Amino acid sequence: MNKKAFAAIIAVTLLAPSAFAFAASSSTSPVGTKHATMDLACVQTAVDAREGSIGDAFTAFSSAESAALSARKSSLHDAWGMTTSATRKSARTKAWSDYKTANKAAYTALRTAKKTAWSTFTTASASCKVPVVESAATEGEGSLGL
Repeated sequence: MNKKAFAAIIAVTLLAPSAFAFAASSSTSPVGTKHATMDLACVQTAVDAREGSIGDAFTAFSSAESAALSARKSSLHDAWGMTTSATRKSARTKAWSDYKTANKAAYTALRTAKKTAWSTFTTASASCKVPVVESAATEGEGSLGL
């Protein structure tokens, strides 16, 4: 047997047991780390709360936006039924202004509720001792961001 083959056999023999021991312990968090006792149920609870809050916020947003669109439709319809040009213009301007205000309020409420849901999730998941990789920054990548 040549020297290189003998050295390879010795290296495998000496290193193999530690490699197997590492593989056996790496399926969970290594002992002694701050994540040694992960509470996955805790994270599930935090995720459920976050997603429920975001869903409720979107439902409220959708209702507010529908109401704003309905009010705009009614106001514009009524405006175009007015006989004088000045009152038509004033009513149309008010309809669009009211819609813009309601639309902005709906979006602000949605953003605030989402921010609160993510903040609550961050606080709640921190106590779970699980390295959570979800964040508001990655929320809804490639979508509407809900």
